[in-house]
Amino acid sequence: MKSFFTRLWRSFCLMLANQPSLTLYFLPLLQRFWPGFLPGQYRAQLVTKQWQTADMLQLSLKVSTRWPGFVPGQHVLLTLQHNGRYISRPFSICSPLSLWQSRQLIQLCCKINRTGEFTPLLHLLDEGAVVTISQAQGNFHWQQPAIPAVFVAAGSGITPIAAMLLSQRHWLAPVTLYYRMRGIENAALLKDLQQLATRQPLFTLQLSDSLTAPAETLQQQLGADLSNQQFYLCGPQRFMQQLHNTLSQHGVTAERIKQEQFGLALPSASGSTTDTLLSAHFIRAGFSTTVTLNSQHSLLQSAEQHNLAPRFGCRMGVCFQCVCDKVSGQVRDMRNGALSGHGAEQIQLCVSQPVTELVIKL
Repeated sequence: MKSFFTRLWRSFCLMLANQPSLTLYFLPLLQRFWPGFLPGQYRAQLVTKQWQTADMLQLSLKVSTRWPGFVPGQHVLLTLQHNGRYISRPFSICSPLSLWQSRQLIQLCCKINRTGEFTPLLHLLDEGAVVTISQAQGNFHWQQPAIPAVFVAAGSGITPIAAMLLSQRHWLAPVTLYYRMRGIENAALLKDLQQLATRQPLFTLQLSDSLTAPAETLQQQLGADLSNQQFYLCGPQRFMQQLHNTLSQHGVTAERIKQEQFGLALPSASGSTTDTLLSAHFIRAGFSTTVTLNSQHSLLQSAEQHNLAPRFGCRMGVCFQCVCDKVSGQVRDMRNGALSGHGAEQIQLCVSQPVTELVIKL
């Protein structure tokens, strides 16, 4: 027990000059009484889970009454505790707004990567399990329902678009959805969209199977009638960029194209999105260890890959357990892209990426 309070006191002293909220000062203590508690997050209970396709798992979550709600098209960060640390991933809400308003339920349709760190854990969750979610985020939503619209979804990009379409109550103009999938058996949420097309005459559902129809066919369909339409694109980045280029070549202005991009995609210091290798000197107890860093990984990940075992907590920039002293060099904040100075200052290892060579005291 003495060692626990010693560690708690040391953590408190470290956080004293860094925490933006009084609650965060006592986070280690609060988590001993309320496991999983995270400030700024909301508890959600798993009600049901079902497979939409062979690799798309749909979760139905009963969300805390404190949660402020969402705009169809937005996503949340889902956080799980695994092996003593918190890990988070963004998922778009795929359910209609009416489900949240009437029953405080939201649904997430999650593509399961069998070899990944996070998504395989979702299938292991038991009904009744408690997770945490963030506030709804993102600006990808249906902005002008009175103007004819064309939606293009591919793969898991159907999730935010389905939420937009299934939430719409007053249809004021024609809407077409081009749903690109690899085999009809891999079309998540298809049944709900087909039912919508049956009962709503202003909505047209066009299926595009990549096994039988080349991408050029869809591009030709999009280019057939571009008059006074708003376009909403969501799917794999490369495919969506091809569609964006096609629309631009046909004279569609950028203001008429809305496109969703999942996850953090910050450029490196040189403007390239490829991995860049840099060096860092980690100093602990007067001894320096020189390691090679990947510019696309957090400093915490790189330090762990070199068996340096730095202190950490939430791994998402909340608890400040990984704060350390940067002696020199520049880092980028993974949450917002902000660059640090080049001199001495305190940084959080879990949300900092290297931009230049670094000297860091652990």
